[in-house]
Amino acid sequence: MKENTYAKMSLEQLKSQAKTVKTLMSVFCGILLVLVFTAIFLGIRQGFYGISFIPVALFPMFFVILHNLNSIQKEIKSRQS
Repeated sequence: MKENTYAKMSLEQLKSQAKTVKTLMSVFCGILLVLVFTAIFLGIRQGFYGISFIPVALFPMFFVILHNLNSIQKEIKSRQS
């Protein structure tokens, strides 16, 4: 069974980690949107290439980051109640 690494952190560390992950998620979403629009634009103008699938390949990372953020928030909520 996987060990909960967030259980070892203090509440302040968890809040700092949550803030960092939120920032990372915002930046990643922005980059992903730029890549999607660039791939669509270049696909229309020049045809689709293998590099057009990079945004699709990076999309699962969004769910990994979201899962980590949910785990951190769940741990924070359990400590506050």
